[in-house]
Amino acid sequence: MRRSTLSIMGLVAVLCIGLAAPLAKAEKGEDKRLSVHAAFGRGLNTAQVGNKVNDAILPNNIEVDLDGVVHFLVSGFHQVVVYKPGTTPDDIQAFIGNSTAPFIDDPNNQFYLGISPAGGPLNTAGTINPLNGSNRVESVSFPASVGTGTPPTAKAEPGVYLVICNVRAHFQNGMFAFIEVKAEDEDD
Repeated sequence: MRRSTLSIMGLVAVLCIGLAAPLAKAEKGEDKRLSVHAAFGRGLNTAQVGNKVNDAILPNNIEVDLDGVVHFLVSGFHQVVVYKPGTTPDDIQAFIGNSTAPFIDDPNNQFYLGISPAGGPLNTAGTINPLNGSNRVESVSFPASVGTGTPPTAKAEPGVYLVICNVRAHFQNGMFAFIEVKAEDEDD
């Protein structure tokens, strides 16, 4: 009988610790939105020419804390571009220069310019295996201090950032979303 009593007491202790641990994490502030995922396209199985269903960013409204990171799960031939707060889809110059070019390339008010699916970073040659247009993860940070962003002088501020697909036809199909960067003391 003594063994069964000890076993029950041990089980109760383990359950109490298991129930208390999530509460302790929330009190320490570890339950922040510091690492957030978003789909940039619906998957390579939907990436056929003319299939507008792949031209989506999910969710459309992304929330992340200042100093946090949004991990874009890029599906296929897309390019992530993030614009500073105050920029709207109407501000994007989709027809600057050659309006038949596949990319928009509007540098006004840019916060982040992602990897080009047509070539590697910093205008290096594209890769064939894996192709830059293949599935990949591209992480965009929203640093609260200078020296940690891209470029190193980029510092994020709380606010609503516009994220678009820089492929002209995708943007014109509505492939854009909003990232709300919240200060640590802002409520949900």
